[in-house]
Amino acid sequence: MRYEADFRFSLVRFRENTEGVALYKGEADEMRSFRERFGSVVRNWWDIMRQQKRLTWFTSGYGQAAIIFPILVAAPRYFRGEIPLGALMQTSQAFGQVQDSLSFIITSYTDIAEWRAVVLRLLGFERALARVRAEAAVEGVRHGTDAAGALSLDRVNLALPGGRSLMEDVSFDIQPGDTTLISGPSGAGKSTLFRAIAGIWPFGRGEIRLPRDGRVLFLPQKPYLPIGTLREVVSYPTPPAGVADGALREALQVVGLPELAARLDETAHWAQALSPGEQQRIAFARALVQRPDWLFLDEATSAVDEETEARLYSLLRDRLPGTTVVSVGHRSTLRAFHARRLTVTPDGTGPARVEEAAPAA
Repeated sequence: MRYEADFRFSLVRFRENTEGVALYKGEADEMRSFRERFGSVVRNWWDIMRQQKRLTWFTSGYGQAAIIFPILVAAPRYFRGEIPLGALMQTSQAFGQVQDSLSFIITSYTDIAEWRAVVLRLLGFERALARVRAEAAVEGVRHGTDAAGALSLDRVNLALPGGRSLMEDVSFDIQPGDTTLISGPSGAGKSTLFRAIAGIWPFGRGEIRLPRDGRVLFLPQKPYLPIGTLREVVSYPTPPAGVADGALREALQVVGLPELAARLDETAHWAQALSPGEQQRIAFARALVQRPDWLFLDEATSAVDEETEARLYSLLRDRLPGTTVVSVGHRSTLRAFHARRLTVTPDGTGPARVEEAAPAA
């Protein structure tokens, strides 16, 4: 099962990255990898067949011996006339019933082997989860709510799963209505801070308090586009029945995707049908449709040009004037759309710090 699962996963992953493989001209390397994985499947299949042959020989021989054995034992008494033929048959049947009752392991060996394989996979998965929980529970980043409706980080330290400190002593507040840019060099930990605020990065310590009331929406760098109708994609995670088609079409038009406005009922694998830039514009259309009170963006315009980036942020400012916007990015062009800037500053090989940048003159 494990080898087949690995082979199927590699095929799915190849299908989702065909363009990248073609551009790198990596077909030969992918074919070599497929052959190795399929070779493991074939070798495992032959191993199963050999074990099945031994098992069938044993169980079949055991079953046939169980039929002959009681007759051989009772036959002398039958031939001496001590018991009739019916008694001989009854003896054979009674032995068969006892033999069936005591042969559960033999008759169920195949099922038991399958159960064992499934249990071992589940136990491995459980051990991996327990290890992650143990690493995260040393102290862990605590999450709470802020009665004043602000975002507050109090002495937050972030670490990698292995324990290496990534960021330390992060403390800042963001008030409702602020527009804040969190910038810094690549690899400094900006996206990790974004995940910690979202509550999906437990490694570290400290406390993060989110607004008690208000709708919050996070836009990652690579948006998730479910397989389904375009209506479901644009309204995600809100059920499509709760959003008017007119609002969806208008949102697609203003973000620069007017050709998609007439395809709301079309079902496709949109993550493959749309370019990275189009996918990020879909994410902005979601924000315009859902109108969150707090909007967090992690490199949400990295795949579009600067002109499109300016248009998208202008849409947020014009159509969502009351929304608190927190952006994570390193483009200098983002500074014009944020009144406040926090800088993630690496300290050589040590953990990074978050510092308030001076306002632009």
